[in-house]
Amino acid sequence: MNIKTNYHTHHELCKHAEGTAEDYVKKALELGFEELGFSDHAPSRTLKDNARMDFEDLPVYLEDLERTASKYKGRIKIYKGFEIEYSPKNHDVYDWLLQKVDYLALGQHFLENHTRKFDGNYVFRLKKGKDLVTYAKIVTEAIFSGYFAFVAHPDIFLSQIPSIEDNSDALRAINMITQAAAKAGVPLEFNANGIRRGVIHKQGKSYYHYPRKAFFKQAEKHGCKIILSSDAHEPDNLHDYAIDEAKRLIDEWGITIEEKLDIRS
Repeated sequence: MNIKTNYHTHHELCKHAEGTAEDYVKKALELGFEELGFSDHAPSRTLKDNARMDFEDLPVYLEDLERTASKYKGRIKIYKGFEIEYSPKNHDVYDWLLQKVDYLALGQHFLENHTRKFDGNYVFRLKKGKDLVTYAKIVTEAIFSGYFAFVAHPDIFLSQIPSIEDNSDALRAINMITQAAAKAGVPLEFNANGIRRGVIHKQGKSYYHYPRKAFFKQAEKHGCKIILSSDAHEPDNLHDYAIDEAKRLIDEWGITIEEKLDIRS
């Protein structure tokens, strides 16, 4: 497997990554990449988590991407995008952003409560069965919304579930997401950044935060499109030990990977 693309690339403006667009492009060219998609965290009017750019930074981000794309035109294809959470109240935001960029990546880091407000329910902390299913419902609705080019780290919600096969709610959630992705033709991301986060040791199990085998075996069973992404937060992440380990797991689990994302820019 010799993937020469990455569509989940961050930018220093999100406050927890390093590097400008040109820094990532230079590294991508060293690696022989053919396409590079930037999908930094979009600003939000409802989330105040200090891990995304501010609204006043949005034109700075877009100008940096456009300037870099122009400078390296003909050497590498550069796509402009955002990673963003889904809420049915924000369709106007997605329509507005898609006038400015080539694609949106769904990165659902928080759940909404019953009043459809983000209440800080961080997906890394989900344990209750009803919360796992709520996550799946949100992601499924997002998949069918038509706004998203792919689902970033779709198995992130399983971080606190060591024995997925014994958890009926986790299995139900996995089935909901993978069936929706297969039906809609929206790719799911095999995300290497969960490997960088290290191994969780819990209830006698050891596993990466993500990717999780049970999720991707079900995705493969349903015929989902799957892409490999670095989720790069610094240029050297575009190909590092985490990418090598992700490739090893892909081979071991028998997962089929799409080489390129279909983006109509």
